[in-house]
Amino acid sequence: MTDRHPAVDVAVVGGGPVGVTAALLLAQRGLSTVLLERSETIYDLPRAVGMDGEIQRVFQNAGLNDWIRANTTPIAGAEFVDAGGNRIVGGDFAPDMLGPQGHPPMVMYHQPWLEAMLRAEAAAAGVELRLGCEVTGLAQDQDGVTVLTDAGAVAATWVVAADGAASPTRKRLGVAFVDQGFDQDWLVFDVALNGPARHLPRLAQQICDPARPTTFVPGHANFCRWELQLQPGESADEMTEPDRVWQLISRWLDPDEGELRRAVVYRFHATVAERMRIGRVFLAGDAAHQMPPFLGQGLCSGIRDAANLAWKLDLVQRGLVADTILDSYDAERRPHAVDMVSHAVDTGRLIDELSGRAASTVDDGAVDDRAVDGDSEVRGDSEVRLQAGYGGGREFPHLRHGIRVGDHRRLGKPVLQPIVDGRFFDERLGPGFAVLVHDRSAVTDDVVAAWASVGGRVVAVPEGSFGEEVPEGGAVVVRPDRYIAAVAERLDDLPTMTTALLRAMGARR
Repeated sequence: MTDRHPAVDVAVVGGGPVGVTAALLLAQRGLSTVLLERSETIYDLPRAVGMDGEIQRVFQNAGLNDWIRANTTPIAGAEFVDAGGNRIVGGDFAPDMLGPQGHPPMVMYHQPWLEAMLRAEAAAAGVELRLGCEVTGLAQDQDGVTVLTDAGAVAATWVVAADGAASPTRKRLGVAFVDQGFDQDWLVFDVALNGPARHLPRLAQQICDPARPTTFVPGHANFCRWELQLQPGESADEMTEPDRVWQLISRWLDPDEGELRRAVVYRFHATVAERMRIGRVFLAGDAAHQMPPFLGQGLCSGIRDAANLAWKLDLVQRGLVADTILDSYDAERRPHAVDMVSHAVDTGRLIDELSGRAASTVDDGAVDDRAVDGDSEVRGDSEVRLQAGYGGGREFPHLRHGIRVGDHRRLGKPVLQPIVDGRFFDERLGPGFAVLVHDRSAVTDDVVAAWASVGGRVVAVPEGSFGEEVPEGGAVVVRPDRYIAAVAERLDDLPTMTTALLRAMGARR
């Protein structure tokens, strides 16, 4: 690095949905951001297809809710069925159902359309999009990062590497992927239907067929997807031939009912990077973790990375907190990713078990502990895995470490988002920390000033809008990414919790 001030606050490497979302969130918070992407065009075929309520909420808070509502389809539910189509475990969603995030539990979308929208929004927010720009190396020191590209060098204070599963950035930094114990080859293909296909399932299905475990996913608009587990002796070349593909789904669809958009064999992996922060560089999305798609959480996990990192970089760049807060990115996101991968792996193994097949190609329950601390829970028996089925009752992971104080059961989970007077309640919280209370006048001036010093505010909740989420006579501290950082059963406890949280963030007040 030279001794001059870096030209931009953040350089984002990789222009897929995770990288562009990270750039957009950073730019909306006022950080100068450049996005470096080697391809000049968007990949025009579907890959990720679903987002849960938490990710819809991230996009809502980025001002994208109107687009999400107009360009997604809520899914009717998901289930495990036997070869005859009989439900083993599953759940249904009512057409107008809203989950605790204030959005449908899961919606389907077409990734090329999502990416086009995100790029347009990022450019409008001030992100400099350098397309057709390949990163060839980087060097960092205590002042910043120099990113080398085929079009010249970029000087940045921080780098977010969201350059995919093969991440050249991760490899240049010498960061290994840690295997979480699942590898299977599956044929994945997408069909654009020519018209209504009422004989197709309305729900996403894991078809536990002893002859061939199969996944069906109804998509947005006229798209749908099948995933079929490859069997011994089957090759990718053979299985991706169009005639073979149509033969495999002949019980569902005839060739004249749709257009085959793509057919590809993927190896479903379960891996997490051994580190997600390397000095001034942060790994995000597939560059940091990969998981089998049975929960639809691959892209969702990457968007969580972006949302987790954006507010922390914002506070650091504004000089409100010490840069030590950035260590919490790895401390929070990596164990969460490991837990999510574990959940997805158990779901995949459950498919095999209910199909009467071997659980996976790797020893059952194998987890490499380099990817997570000693609190990791290794799940290895069928009874526990059954809970990982759709509707099986297993909760999604929460943040177990990082910027949080106390031991309340709701810590590290997203706070509820009610809709009050026809508006999302997040609109009242602002972009920073929020302290939710029933009686704002009961909060001391010192506490109000303390949170104002890091851009936070105290917000009164309408009676009955949060149920038991906000204790009567107490408070809930909500982070900018809408995760719960502290729960005070009594307002007398709030000053101590405030001090502890500000200290954990390295607040400079």
